[in-house]
Amino acid sequence: MVAKTILKNVQIEGSLFDLTLDLMTGCIADIVSSDQTRNAEVDLAQLWDAEGLQYLPALSDMHVHLDKHFLGEPWKPLQPFITLPGQLAFEKQMLESLPTRAAERAHRLLQLLLMNGTTAIRTHVDVDPKIGLSHLEDVLEVREHFKGRMDIEIVAFPQQGLLRSQSMPIMKEALRAGADLVGGVDPAGLDGQVDASLNAMFELSAEFNAGVDLHLHDPGQLGIYTINRFADLTGEAGNSGRTAVSHAYCLGQVSEAETRLLAQKLRDNGVSIMTSVPIDRPMPPVDLLLEEGVRVQVGSDNILDSWSPFGNGDLLARGSRLAEKFGWITDDALLRTYPLLSSASLVPKAGDRASFSLARALNAQHAIAAAPPREAVFSGGMLVGGCWLRGSRKDQVVLA
Repeated sequence: MVAKTILKNVQIEGSLFDLTLDLMTGCIADIVSSDQTRNAEVDLAQLWDAEGLQYLPALSDMHVHLDKHFLGEPWKPLQPFITLPGQLAFEKQMLESLPTRAAERAHRLLQLLLMNGTTAIRTHVDVDPKIGLSHLEDVLEVREHFKGRMDIEIVAFPQQGLLRSQSMPIMKEALRAGADLVGGVDPAGLDGQVDASLNAMFELSAEFNAGVDLHLHDPGQLGIYTINRFADLTGEAGNSGRTAVSHAYCLGQVSEAETRLLAQKLRDNGVSIMTSVPIDRPMPPVDLLLEEGVRVQVGSDNILDSWSPFGNGDLLARGSRLAEKFGWITDDALLRTYPLLSSASLVPKAGDRASFSLARALNAQHAIAAAPPREAVFSGGMLVGGCWLRGSRKDQVVLA
């Protein structure tokens, strides 16, 4: 069995290093300068020369929908968004027309994400009284299949509205079955009862000791009120660091003073904000949120589904879009993007998880600006994505 892999000439902070990957532990066993002489290791099985490719940390996509996309399916014409209930009915119709199971579609998207350097995700999976746990069961099956390559966190997501679709019982079943977090969507715009909807989410959270991730599209002051109550409930439940509001467009629709005040409350109560960096509507002012100490994370969200034909599963490109949108053009500002995309460091050390990618870039700043293709993606020391996986590399040396 292959015990270790050495990657020679990996660029880290402008210098070249050799990384030894231990496949038994899934960690980086050693990092030495590439000009340092090393003794041969009898348990070494393979050697690659990275030829100066830039080291990038493994990416974490914090908002995807493994069960909703149309990747690999025939083209599906979409309709303009008019009302949320109408769009939800359209989505139901589209998903029911697909000949494939959610498991097959999830597998396709996970392979795409791995190829692009993502090795951890949070996926929202639809549950409601009509479809039951069918999507969740499929995603749980796929999670087991990808274990060791992709870390998958699952949100039980009542897309049709937690109260509107009378989904409390099925949500409890989902959390018993293996979902990790409680989901929700638009307590005002869809459920029509802000406080009752939020209270129901946090009741589920308390019963199952689960975090909460709320889809919030409700605009303006309605959205601001909802986030305020969400932060209050997070604090009251002692759930700091375990809750998030996804999208939160309303934070980009009110005054800077009001947003700053709410940002301080989010920070104090440990509520994260997730954004997909939309370009067709207001979005949270990420720079202001970071300035106030709010944790901000980025996710792909729609990838060729009933809501949008766009999206390619490349989180590095999504980070590039964010940096461009906010005018982050200096080196420090470009590097500031990485913590929104990854929980790992740009500078690895021995003992770190051997999950990272290599890209043809001048440095990490250039990689964010250009979002070049990933040449190689490693997860737990295993090659799982990038051009090398497609067989375009012919220089692998196998040692006896």
